Parts: sequence; C-alpha cells; structure tokens
Amino acid sequence: MTVMDCQFCTEFAARESTTRIITETDGGWVLLPTIGALTPGYCLFMPLQHLDAAADVTSAGLQRVAEETEGMRALIQARYGPVILAEHGPRDCELGASCCSHCHLHLIPVPDPDEITAAYRKIGGPGLRLTSMTGLPAAADGSYLYLSPHPGEHYYWPSAGFARQFVRRVCADQLGIGASYDWRDHPFTENRQRTFAELTADLHLADAA
Repeated sequence: MTVMDCQFCTEFAARESTTRIITETDGGWVLLPTIGALTPGYCLFMPLQHLDAAADVTSAGLQRVAEETEGMRALIQARYGPVILAEHGPRDCELGASCCSHCHLHLIPVPDPDEITAAYRKIGGPGLRLTSMTGLPAAADGSYLYLSPHPGEHYYWPSAGFARQFVRRVCADQLGIGASYDWRDHPFTENRQRTFAELTADLHLADAA
C-alpha cells in the first residue's frame, strides 16, 4: 500500500472536522477514538507519517513513541480502568491478523488484561518477553503481534496462526459482545463519540490545572 492509497494518510492530510483527533504529540503521533470502539476509551495511537508498523520506527524514535504511548495509556486508564496496548505489525503487505497497513497501536480498556495475555498464549505459545516496545525491531523478522497487558510488560509473537482482528476478537469476548468484534459491521459510534468528548475534556482539565 502506498501513501496515496492509505485512508488514514488522506484523513490526516485533510484534517476535516470528522477526523476527531484527541491530541497530537511532539513526536508526530495522534490519539483518536477508533471506529468500532468496543468499549468507551478504545483508541488508536498512530503516526501522522505513513509507516507499516512500530518495528519500522528508528531506534531513537521508538523510545520516544514508547514513552508517549504510556502517557496515552495513563490518560485512558485514569478514566476507564486497565488498558492493554496491542499491535499487529504487517510485513510485505501481509496483513494477516490486521486489516490496515498504516501503523496503529490499539489502546483498549478491558476488565482483565491477564486474560487477554492468556488468549494470545493459547494461540501462539508463551511469546517472547521484551524489555519494552523498543525491542520490536530486533525481534520482528516477519509479520508479528505485540501485546503489553500492563505498563512494563511486553510480548511478541509471530503472526502465524492468529486470526484477523485477533485483539478485537478476544477483547470483544471478554466484554461479552464476541459476535460484534468486526469494526466494519459494528462501528459503535456512540462509544466513539463519548470517548472523544471525555478524553478531550480530561486533557483540557489537565492543561488548566
């Protein structure tokens, strides 16, 4: 996929009122509520520049992304409870468990993050424990899944065997809406609007404090 083909690149360039960017970091990443928000607080953290995966970010850049991502997790967690961080990193246009080649990190509030980890291990085994997100470039020799169930806890798996939209499937199951995992069929517009309004308000309050 080229930049010209990417719907996110087109949307970010237009900066229309429907873009609904909650905040933009100094590093050029944006937080936005996702279409298909299974639960209030479900966001994507994405670079404005087109990249396929977090593992494609430079080493120095990825350290900054890791720090900014934890800031986004803290923001969401303060309102909605425990938040997992997940990515499917495609390689050579092999989307596998993903459906979009513009790098996007899922930040999803869930009741039990450890249960999500167990679901990943059921498919892919124990996975490779990383010290941080910055370990992805060295670990990723193909399409991969990345999961951080808690701050300071990071795992990597090759994507073989994982279903498309895997993180959405397992989170939907835990939330009791397993049949509604696919964002194409279930946009959850109300959750998306609520997330944008509440997190934007939280940021404004923090800035005013």
